[in-house]
Amino acid sequence: MARKVYVVYASLTGNTRKVAKAIGEAVGATLVDVRRDPLPEVGPEDVIFVGDGVYGARPSRAMFRALQARALPQGVKAAVFGTYGGKPRQLAVLEKILQEKGAQVVDRFACPGRDWFLLGLALRKHPSEEDLKAAREFAKKVVG
Repeated sequence: MARKVYVVYASLTGNTRKVAKAIGEAVGATLVDVRRDPLPEVGPEDVIFVGDGVYGARPSRAMFRALQARALPQGVKAAVFGTYGGKPRQLAVLEKILQEKGAQVVDRFACPGRDWFLLGLALRKHPSEEDLKAAREFAKKVVG
């Protein structure tokens, strides 16, 4: 069976969606928006990228629900990514959830996102093309 690559994400403002699309394009991954679709059946040889914004130092409720609703194969290769306005605190939470489900988290990536809480005045040019290029490189490194 061929290895599949999934980019599972939640994005309330569109920032994380931009990064998810860049990652997906770089490695030919299937994109899954957990706000609309369930987590896919992931096989032991597959790779899963999990990304979200940061909401009160945590991932979104949609991501929590999606990750709790589906089992992952023991040792499946995973990487986390996200966007942030202050600090990417959601990444550690995502890593912990994935590790508790048996995934092997191999890397993480974060970049600023446009800060919608300040009416877009802070970080308004993010994620920038440089951020998206770095996300593509991150994805290629993880998939190998």
